[in-house]
Amino acid sequence: MSFLEERKIKKFEDFPISKPEDFEEIKEINPEDIKEEQKIKDFPTSKSKDFEEKKISDWILIISVVIVLLILAFIISLKFLQKEQPKTIDDLHRLNLEGKLKPEQGYVYNGYSFVFANGLWYTQVQNSGGTNLFNIPLHYAPNDLVDIAVEGVLNATLFNSSRIIYITFDPLGSNLQYVALAIGEFDQSITTAFNKLPIAACDRNETKACETRPIITCNSTKMPVLYAQQKPEPKVIFDDNCIIVQGEMQDIVRAIDRLLLKLYSIMP
Repeated sequence: MSFLEERKIKKFEDFPISKPEDFEEIKEINPEDIKEEQKIKDFPTSKSKDFEEKKISDWILIISVVIVLLILAFIISLKFLQKEQPKTIDDLHRLNLEGKLKPEQGYVYNGYSFVFANGLWYTQVQNSGGTNLFNIPLHYAPNDLVDIAVEGVLNATLFNSSRIIYITFDPLGSNLQYVALAIGEFDQSITTAFNKLPIAACDRNETKACETRPIITCNSTKMPVLYAQQKPEPKVIFDDNCIIVQGEMQDIVRAIDRLLLKLYSIMP
């Protein structure tokens, strides 16, 4: 056999031939290896990872812009609403006269504007000289007082000409806090609008507080007198020089407000 022929045989023998056991190896491939291979295939490349991160960044940017715009819109609308809110009693009167308030916020009675603010009703009146316009506070407005009667005749000449007015009450009465509230409201209004000097008095000298106060009733002086009496029916009675306001608890406050609106010629 020549050298070349021998070399060819060796070459042929070296060529790989599939054997039965080789097929058996293929059949016996571990499924876990396939899964692991699949995981490797599915693992994102650096490019896909960068793409996902960019999408997340874009969404974060969009959401941030939306939030900023919402905050700005809220601030602008808040400022707009604050500008629309009335800041003073005069602003409320203006809106009231323009018909822009709800009935519980304000209404017009006999040409006078009544507005509700800080737990009180306000209306605008002029002082006795007609030189100043100011707001007077009341606990009750006309619609709350129409059931309170006004009787008798007041000596208007005496009332208008006198600088002082006695304010008297029964110091032994109950629920005097309502009497004090009513008298305080009357004093404030009568001082500002009518330029009068209220003088605190008692109708009897039976308490320590009344020892240094004048003892005044309707018949004990010819000067103007306001007499606050605690009686069941709220009422205002004019008796020459004397003005009697009567009522119990809140009703005596209502009677005082009814008197004031009568003195201002707002209610009949």
